[in-house]
Amino acid sequence: MSSRKPPAGPFPYPTHSDWAEHLYEAIVNTCEADGLAPVPRRAVIEGLAPALGAGEAKRVVERRRDGRRVLRATAYHVEGRGTSHALLLLNAALHGAATLPWSLNDRTRSDWLHPTPDNFARLEELVAQERTVARAKADLGRAKAAQRGLAPTATAAEKDAAVAAIKSAEDDLARAQKELAARTHALGGRRPLPMVRAAMEDGISRAALASAQVPSDMAAAIQRYAVERLRARGRLRSYDLVESLVQEGQRDSTVVVLQQVPMVDRDGENFDAWRPFQVTGNNRCDCRLQIFGLEAEQLLTGVPQPHLLLPDETENRRLVLRGLGEILRRVSARLNAEYNDPERDPEGKAERAKRIAQVPARVVVGASTPERLEAALRDLNVHDHLRGQLVYGDGDRGLGLWSTLVKAYQGEGLLGEILTKEVTGGRITADALDESGIADALVGAAPLDPLAVLLSPGEEITQLTLRDMAIRCTTLLLFPPIPPRPEGLPARAHMPTGRYWPIVRKTLQEAPWSQQSGPKAKRRTEVWAAVVAQHFVYRGNLLAMDGAFSAGDVQFGAPPDPRSLSSLRAACREGDPAAWDTLVRRHLLSGLVNAPEPFVTSGQGSERSADRKGVRRTPTNAILALVRAFTSPPPGVTRELLLAFASSVLEAPEAVTGVGGMPPGTFWAPDAHGNPQEGVLADKAWYDSMFPKIAGDQGKPPRQTSPTSDDQLSDQPDELSDQPDETSKEVEEEVEEDAFTRMTRLRGELPGQLEQGREGVKTAVDDLGALVELIRDAVAARREAGAPEEPSQVQKAYVTELTAAKEQSARVASLLDDAIVAVMQL
Repeated sequence: MSSRKPPAGPFPYPTHSDWAEHLYEAIVNTCEADGLAPVPRRAVIEGLAPALGAGEAKRVVERRRDGRRVLRATAYHVEGRGTSHALLLLNAALHGAATLPWSLNDRTRSDWLHPTPDNFARLEELVAQERTVARAKADLGRAKAAQRGLAPTATAAEKDAAVAAIKSAEDDLARAQKELAARTHALGGRRPLPMVRAAMEDGISRAALASAQVPSDMAAAIQRYAVERLRARGRLRSYDLVESLVQEGQRDSTVVVLQQVPMVDRDGENFDAWRPFQVTGNNRCDCRLQIFGLEAEQLLTGVPQPHLLLPDETENRRLVLRGLGEILRRVSARLNAEYNDPERDPEGKAERAKRIAQVPARVVVGASTPERLEAALRDLNVHDHLRGQLVYGDGDRGLGLWSTLVKAYQGEGLLGEILTKEVTGGRITADALDESGIADALVGAAPLDPLAVLLSPGEEITQLTLRDMAIRCTTLLLFPPIPPRPEGLPARAHMPTGRYWPIVRKTLQEAPWSQQSGPKAKRRTEVWAAVVAQHFVYRGNLLAMDGAFSAGDVQFGAPPDPRSLSSLRAACREGDPAAWDTLVRRHLLSGLVNAPEPFVTSGQGSERSADRKGVRRTPTNAILALVRAFTSPPPGVTRELLLAFASSVLEAPEAVTGVGGMPPGTFWAPDAHGNPQEGVLADKAWYDSMFPKIAGDQGKPPRQTSPTSDDQLSDQPDELSDQPDETSKEVEEEVEEDAFTRMTRLRGELPGQLEQGREGVKTAVDDLGALVELIRDAVAARREAGAPEEPSQVQKAYVTELTAAKEQSARVASLLDDAIVAVMQL
């Protein structure tokens, strides 16, 4: 950079190195007085000080009589003082181009995959292919430039060679783009979520974040993808935020955290980038960078020197500017020089960016528990998730609430207790768990490896079993069990709900336990569906999970089956209908919905025929058909087919290739013997044909026997005799069951019967709707053809049948009224 004094103007220059040291000293002393951990020194020197506005370091630091420097009392405040989430926030003005959008932004959380090794390996392949496409585009550009540069006197051979070179470059580009599309599809169009942890300094956790080391190209790709998804959300806004910032500036303060991003260059050189990241106000951050003419990924990995060329400086296309201070110094120098020009363009960068030259911010410089810094930052947005103050998608809102719920369990010290008690049956103690690792795994911020300790002894540790355990834990934490009703408790007395249920109620801000309602179940199911979708590459519609849990599951809990996944599958092979019901509803459902060819959809389908999207049916109907196929199989369905289909669905997410040129995770449909039928794709059309839409009947569901744990199974004999021993006696009359036993049995049968009745009514409504549509179409076709009406005798016969159906519908309404009156006395 030139040694001349930079031009003055509204755009600030980085803080002097001496004042950067004073600022760090003041932060450390202030955090020590408040019992908080400060940010690392490098975070202040390389990330915060260069980003501060003009004179901000002097404004926020004061020197006491004893010579110690501290932050002025008016320059900071402690958020959540006295809690484990306490944060010390520095109130300061920052350079408008100093911060980057945060990849962990809750508004785009559903656009990220779980950070598994397989997903990161796919991402590496994707980034490499993106470089290949970029090179192919450059080669095509050079080939076209060479053709344009041909002299008019060029020979025919030279012209043909130029055309051939362009054709070859276009073919190379087409092949590269096709491969890029395949790599993108292998990730379901998403990216694995970058993992962060508390930054370390001298082996001690500090109040800043640090991500895992990645190649610089991958870091740029992740940041670019984060901005793309953020802009997709921003398009839902009813006004132009860029022009709003140009005209009015930014008035409200946003939260900023300092983060270290270690990277590896293409030549193998390691380097770190300390950058301020926006925790709140991500869209405003991106819009500010657009106004300044900067790209977020370049601000992270380095800005090419020609983009920020200074006067009298020689252009060097191989020079990359990486220091935040140098980048901002050049940005301010160029814009101040343009601003000082009396004849400046009224629509130039300097004029458009002058109102956001400095923006208010609250920078995290201290934390009571640095290991929980990410959770503390997410808690700042909990009200936005709950009350919809920002435009959140259903999936993003659900993931934000889920993260808050897991951290709430952890904060109350109950995460390890509920998992060891309900998942392992007390086989291990909470002390044996890595609670922080498990919490990060459950919220999608780390791999699932810490969940391995929860698996049953002897269960193989694979991505399948770890994913299944994560789904079990998700179900348990969202639908926790409650203690049994105390004996002698009056009917209208307050029901003790234990220690788990109130955590969920507080996090989701629900009505009291006594108010059993469908909306409460629907909201929890929506959160569950959003969380489960993060474990699959291909994300299904959240509404396809509708009906997966009932109001009774909310009120009384949905504890996991203590048997392992392999034990459940073995029980199904032995013909246990209760095990099959559990396997389908709690283990297969997520794979049936989140698949490249989903089998269960959100009730969509053609109303006139089954050719366009498949049979129109509710998700509950589709699942119920699969459950009942075990005991009442439709034509062509065998137990071998069911078990083979279940295995294929469970193992599909780990597949690296598809079938018949289809994406990974697709498979051939099994035949009656359980063998794959080559050429017959297992998709929704096949599923609907094998497990057709059903109507409710009066058949009772199989009685739900108490699940047996793996430990209990190991203690039972392999064979049981069906002959009574000498201590047994057969009496002449059947022994009547007592009233309490009968009550328990009937109440256990009620949910299944209610579900079948509801599905029957829903199916009848759908069928009658299709009937009305068919009649109208027939009438329209008759009129169009000019044909006469049907004979009156035929019309009268139809009317008679429809009248009889109407009388039956009145009977249905009467029966439902009777059921409502009776159930109030249950």
